Amino acid sequence: MSGNLSPSDLDLDPSSGSPQQLYRWFLASVLFGRPIQQSVAAETYRVLIKRDFTSPQKFGEIGREPLRRLLDQGGYVRLDYQMADTLHAVMRSIISDHGSVHRLVATAENEAELTRRLTALKGIGPVTARIFTDQIPAALYGSAREDARD
Repeated sequence: MSGNLSPSDLDLDPSSGSPQQLYRWFLASVLFGRPIQQSVAAETYRVLIKRDFTSPQKFGEIGREPLRRLLDQGGYVRLDYQMADTLHAVMRSIISDHGSVHRLVATAENEAELTRRLTALKGIGPVTARIFTDQIPAALYGSAREDARD
């Protein structure tokens, strides 16, 4: 995100490979991937984390209207209904198709495969995929195979 906010601006380090850090960076990337001011996306991210949206499963526990109100608290008012629907759909797909964001990354062979998987998710386009993958080190790809060997 050259010239833009980076993971460190949100106290994140997705390069660590930590499941929590990868999930949080994914959530931030989804918010940043929309045509909205970065400061609004960052504040919305902070609101969601403060309200304990620390896993994809949390999105399944909240309806559209309460989620929209949380997005509004972060200033994400212009596209709030669309983003609420996107977050619900994307997080549901992460859980059902991959189990977790960490697993999504760790089972991808490389950045190109991860990008294909991301853009296959309803609501994730190339901009969001690039924001996310730009911060993922090559060493994390395929790491699930290494875990299976241990």
